[in-house]
Amino acid sequence: MRTFSKLTGSLLALAILAACSPQATTTAPAAAVAEQPAAAPQQAAAPAATPVATQAPAVVEICRTCATVVAITPVVEGGQTTGVGAVIGGIVGGVAGNQVGGGSGQQIATVAGVVGGALLGNNIERNRDAVSYTDITVEMDTGERQTIRVDTPVSFGVGAAVNVQGTSISLR
Repeated sequence: MRTFSKLTGSLLALAILAACSPQATTTAPAAAVAEQPAAAPQQAAAPAATPVATQAPAVVEICRTCATVVAITPVVEGGQTTGVGAVIGGIVGGVAGNQVGGGSGQQIATVAGVVGGALLGNNIERNRDAVSYTDITVEMDTGERQTIRVDTPVSFGVGAAVNVQGTSISLR
């Protein structure tokens, strides 16, 4: 009995599948087929062209004042020397050297004082007129590189996001 119910279930499933098959064909008598004129081969219908919506590319607004810091360079430019510092330094050094020792030692100390005083006076004059500033190189969001010179020390580093307007720079 069990074998019979399995066989019946299998046949029933097979019949359902055959009935639902999209390739179900009917047979016509051979004489009917012979009487029909030869039909032109059927071509598969081309799918209807569906209009494709073209989407305009998204417009991305580029910030013209936005930038990223790529380099920070502190610069010290030595001032001009006129020679006045060297002359004054030489006189002061010579007087100081003349106060040291006696005889030929005093002469050597005086010459050393003149030379040393002149070098020191020249350096003092150059440093007094020295200019220090910071060059900040940024890459603008537009792709352009720009260097901004600021007189005061900056509180940001390389990689900082900044706004640049003319020669002014500030954090974003």
